[in-house]
Amino acid sequence: MFSVFVHSSISAQLYSLTGTEFFVYFDSDSYTLSSKQEQKLKEKLFAIGPSQIKEIYIEGHTDSFASDEYNLQLAANRANSATQYLLEIGVPQRFIKTESFGESQLISELHKDNRRARLYIVYETDNRSSLDPPKFIVITTINKKTKKPMAATLGFDFIDKEMRFSSTDASGKSPAFPLLSDKLEVVASADRFLSAYFNLPEGIIDQPVDTLFYTIELSPVTITGKFTFNSIFFFTDSDEIKPESTPELHKLLAVLQRNQSAHIEIQGHMNFPIDRHNNSIQRKWNMELSYKRAKAINDYLVKSGVKQHRLTYKGMSNFRMKFPLPGNKQEEDQNKRVEVYTLKEI
Repeated sequence: MFSVFVHSSISAQLYSLTGTEFFVYFDSDSYTLSSKQEQKLKEKLFAIGPSQIKEIYIEGHTDSFASDEYNLQLAANRANSATQYLLEIGVPQRFIKTESFGESQLISELHKDNRRARLYIVYETDNRSSLDPPKFIVITTINKKTKKPMAATLGFDFIDKEMRFSSTDASGKSPAFPLLSDKLEVVASADRFLSAYFNLPEGIIDQPVDTLFYTIELSPVTITGKFTFNSIFFFTDSDEIKPESTPELHKLLAVLQRNQSAHIEIQGHMNFPIDRHNNSIQRKWNMELSYKRAKAINDYLVKSGVKQHRLTYKGMSNFRMKFPLPGNKQEEDQNKRVEVYTLKEI
């Protein structure tokens, strides 16, 4: 159930922090930045605007040659090399954080692509709506069975732009949220309820109102089963499913085929150890990526013939890691698991 009303006197937050990633690459067994890589990095920073940058997180990586110990040091040297160049061009030391991953996060079969430093740049950006005049959205969430307000988590997926998260409180009301564009999918979710989704109706932003009010109903459910899949893998920092995940995906599909009447909730989990550097931008990235990974599994199942009305999906970020400080790759993989719950409406 959705409803639209007129509202006035709401002010937008014009500026906010956002983040982007950038890679520089190194020759084999080297941690020296070439002049070409330095120039690319300088151009990236000046495109953002040096005065806008608030933090730069640098990860060092290597290919799979040499020992783990050697590669950890080489990766650290690569992160430090990128740091030294940033300091030379005037980036304050206090803005920079580094970490070494050695060969633990290979992203390609091409060794040259693994000899890299990943820079995650946090910066302030003018975040005004692209709509003119600006418009806002307010969500109310209610229990479909009791019709009473309830708290829920909200995801605002601005297609081809970015994703943001908010929530409703016990009153069921969300804060006013600025619309960045007219292409928006909203998801409302809560524990032991089916997630609800809707797309902003086409042409709705042409209505002579400044705020759109929607009420979303969530159906209560009971959990009837749980399945854990530890071998559904994604490429690093991506929602693209790796080919070696196919056997586990077939098992998941079989679960759905055996339970034709069941609703399914797909939960995507992440590995992000609690001792790693973190901030609000990184937390947003973790949540967004875990959501998109769960959605990728959802989309695979729909393409395989499962009806969308049976499926919901939820990103869990790294909030429920089995191993907060993983000691090996097996423990890291269990943190990256996909969990599937079979549900029945109450």
